[in-house]
Amino acid sequence: MASRNETRVAVFLGGRSPEHDVSVITGLQALKAVDQQRFDPFPVYVSPRGRWFVGEPLGERRNYLPDARLESELTEVTLALGEPGRGVLVPKRSGLFGRRATVEFDVALPAFHGLGGEDGQMQGLFETANLPYVGMRTMASALLMDKAATKRLLRGLDIPLLPYAVVTRPSSGLPSAEALRALISGIGFPCIVKPVHLGSSIGVGKANDVEEIRALLPMIFRLDRQAMIEPFVPNLVEYNLAVTRVGGTVRASAIERPKRAEDLLDFRQKYLSGGDGKSGAKGDGAASQGMLSLTRDINPPLAVGLEADLRRWAIAAFEAVDGTGAPRVDFYCNEATGETWLNEVNPIPGSFGYFLWEAADPPLGFTALLSLLIDEAVARHRESQLPDDPVPAEARLLRRP
Repeated sequence: MASRNETRVAVFLGGRSPEHDVSVITGLQALKAVDQQRFDPFPVYVSPRGRWFVGEPLGERRNYLPDARLESELTEVTLALGEPGRGVLVPKRSGLFGRRATVEFDVALPAFHGLGGEDGQMQGLFETANLPYVGMRTMASALLMDKAATKRLLRGLDIPLLPYAVVTRPSSGLPSAEALRALISGIGFPCIVKPVHLGSSIGVGKANDVEEIRALLPMIFRLDRQAMIEPFVPNLVEYNLAVTRVGGTVRASAIERPKRAEDLLDFRQKYLSGGDGKSGAKGDGAASQGMLSLTRDINPPLAVGLEADLRRWAIAAFEAVDGTGAPRVDFYCNEATGETWLNEVNPIPGSFGYFLWEAADPPLGFTALLSLLIDEAVARHRESQLPDDPVPAEARLLRRP
């Protein structure tokens, strides 16, 4: 049990998303990295079917996904909405005498990726419950998980962006070849086809003609109602960096350049290469694994002016949504021409991008980063509180008791 001075932190992981498994890995890494001198962390697992569970076995990666036997050792819960300022997980009834004690917490730390968690849905739930939560606010989360909406937002901010077209899933069948040709007339071939609302390279493919676009759409439409089509970037190099607010000042992390053997980074290579079944990082300076075992260059040599541009563009995107948390901003670059474009903003990056902060100047360890984000969550919640009766005197139409 937490002492009177400890803040209970519920680490939410999993979720009803194609990125469920990645979320589990990120959540377990965060769970083990939270400063246990200041906080009392525990996992809250959301299954692919949307059921919520708590229980000690959820702290170990080997117990995922829980089978029926393990589920019997866990407690299925739901979030109470009438406890402002504090999270209360209420166990579901499991028989006449099966009611268990409620589980309370002070701050939610969502480690979700993709649909149903990173995209504003859980953030809106936490707002409705009026409890502190880590990371991007509801609007920013929803907007940044929509790649088309992100481009529309950033278009006027002097941030370079690739042209794009959006294909919406029709009620039946696929868009005709003629309709697609008209839609992508300003994009050309080859092109990249990807889901509008997913991440982690899921569903991304390269097309050399309209028929290849049509062949890629069914897989995307199984997971997302919209697909985005962009020009293929030759001589592709990626640059990624994270952004957060420290002491009121927006600060950017180290820059990474992933090394890639193919044009597109395969999902399993990205997240599972080198995985040994353990739960990931524990505290600052831990050996990375899973996603982090992918070979990358940290703070690589860059063309004159590019580093300053990457940092300026990333910070501008963060400030455009009144940023909170520590999102990662990803860029594409044509190495031959030097042309660079902002690709996407990840509200909750894998492993919270802690390795980018450990390599920053000055460095910020994973534990320190999470402490910063938890403190920010508490401060943001405190700043957003309304009076007990928020209706101004001049707008009151009903009798007050």
